[in-house]
Amino acid sequence: MPSRHELVAYGKNTEEIAIAIGADLVIFQTLPDLISSVRQFNPSITNFDCSVFTGEYVTGGVAEEYLLHLEQLRSDNVKERLGETKRELENATSVIEDKEKAVGCSGPMNGTDDTVGLYNSWNSKAP
Repeated sequence: MPSRHELVAYGKNTEEIAIAIGADLVIFQTLPDLISSVRQFNPSITNFDCSVFTGEYVTGGVAEEYLLHLEQLRSDNVKERLGETKRELENATSVIEDKEKAVGCSGPMNGTDDTVGLYNSWNSKAP
């Protein structure tokens, strides 16, 4: 689940949102109209979980402090994973550089051998 800061509309007005998504115009539907439009397909539904729009969660106890705590945890986890990925890339780069030095190559070999650039010795009309 994205944090609020990762949502396209966070902290933006309708003009800024339109620019961000490449639209000419952004129009929001009201929550009562959204509920009404869904209810017409299934009138037996009487309650809707609108917590993502209203912040009123059916479980209760979801306060602003809790949401901020979750965002911080998620941010810390992402930073940790990015750090691990950076270390893996640095290690892989080091291994490639060591291999290049060992064979005296100025660029990556990409699995090729020493016949690169030589003529093709196969000839279907060979005598």
